[in-house]
Amino acid sequence: MSCLSVSCSAVIVLFGAVCSVFIFCEYLIYYAAILQCGWPGIDHGSPASERSADGQPEPEVLRAMVLSDTHLLGAVGGHWFDKLRREWQMERAFQTALALLRPEVVFILGDVFDEGKWSSPKNWDDDVCRFQKMFRHSSDTELVVLVGNHDIGFHYEMDWFKLQRFEKAFNTTSNRMVTKKGVK
Repeated sequence: MSCLSVSCSAVIVLFGAVCSVFIFCEYLIYYAAILQCGWPGIDHGSPASERSADGQPEPEVLRAMVLSDTHLLGAVGGHWFDKLRREWQMERAFQTALALLRPEVVFILGDVFDEGKWSSPKNWDDDVCRFQKMFRHSSDTELVVLVGNHDIGFHYEMDWFKLQRFEKAFNTTSNRMVTKKGVK
């Protein structure tokens, strides 16, 4: 066997190994991590126990996922490579969790953006589009997004324009009550 064919074989094996590591670390790792998660089991026992002590039917189980403080970087302080890495990881983790856990409702508890309080209308629209791409979901999963101080400003920086902009973008109000399967 010639040195050239040994060298080519080594390069091909090395290239295959690097590609395999890349695919595992950038895609499959999310499945490996999230497959370890699950919903707690609820044993309703016999059919007679499907009613509570007051005779009312037991409520259905609600699968809810809660996320907090995504802090998507904006145009002002976010470095492009940092945004690329963070958003790729967040999107992959979220999409994998949706596929494997199939939650019925997802709550995102504020501070969706890091620079919402400073964003120009164009930057805001760009940030909302990025958010919608990353956190896309099927129609059988409800997404409830709550406002945070980084989204509309701290104390004296808050104003009605920023609050209404957030409420319009996420189809929500600050006083909305969410009810799903009888759970409030």
